Amino acid sequence: MLVPLLMSRCRALWLAVICLQLSPLSQAEPVQWTLWPIPGIVNVVDDQPTDGITMLALRQLMQRMPELEPDYRLANRLRQQRDMERGLQFCSTPLFQRPDTDRYAYFIPFLVSTPIQAVVRYDQVEQFPLHSGRLVLSDLLESTELQAAVSAFRTYPPLIQAWLAAAEPLGRAERISGSLSGENLLLMVSHGRIDLTFEFATITRAVSEQLQPPTPLVSVPLAEEMDLVVSGIYCSGSDWGRSMAEQLDQAIRELLQDPHAREQLLSLYADYLPAETWSAFEPQIRAYFDRRAEQVHAWPSRDVANNGSE
Repeated sequence: MLVPLLMSRCRALWLAVICLQLSPLSQAEPVQWTLWPIPGIVNVVDDQPTDGITMLALRQLMQRMPELEPDYRLANRLRQQRDMERGLQFCSTPLFQRPDTDRYAYFIPFLVSTPIQAVVRYDQVEQFPLHSGRLVLSDLLESTELQAAVSAFRTYPPLIQAWLAAAEPLGRAERISGSLSGENLLLMVSHGRIDLTFEFATITRAVSEQLQPPTPLVSVPLAEEMDLVVSGIYCSGSDWGRSMAEQLDQAIRELLQDPHAREQLLSLYADYLPAETWSAFEPQIRAYFDRRAEQVHAWPSRDVANNGSE
């Protein structure tokens, strides 16, 4: 009786091991994500990402890809760039597309941001050269002595990059380190240490709610910046990264083709944007998702796979 019993138990154990090996959990491929801690975009509690537009959207995307097992860590642009150039295998978000990063990583368009704005103290709005309620950046240099600052860790849209290139040699703008997400700049504006910075409405709202700056801040639209800004994901410029980027691109399109999933994604904007910003840009955001749902991303040459991966 003992031998048949042992054989039966061994057979059961063997079957259990086989079933475990074939289970979806054990088949999931681990994928490392580096996330930038930015208020309202990727919120952090006890050094762990919790919520925010990008964080919740990424979790929604990962739920559609059960073959992947995400592992999240926090980082900044400099670390992300260094690690990708070294050939480490991971993906990173939220990021704007940059020509220098395109040399060693694959960019996948995902979300979209409302235009960046100037952030000033509420009681100093009248000192700025406004036209129909919008700030003209060229006038800021020509007709004022106001000082601006931006984060050394952040990637800004081309308009701001071009303005900084003109303003920095004149001593009218500087890049400041410190907080990775840049909320220190908003506090500096509130305390009067600088006159303005540039920030997205979601971040300004989140920082104002969380930190309650001593002097109220106001976001001023830029006359030159009217378009939405595409943000997305970079994956390492290796064969692994190329394959992962293609999988993510397909999953994003499938998500946006699902009416219920798309509305869930849009609800994040309604939750995290100021009400007036969401109302002004809702049609453009919906139109972007309509286009993105059908757009197969045009990948660059596979030459990028040779950068940093050998």
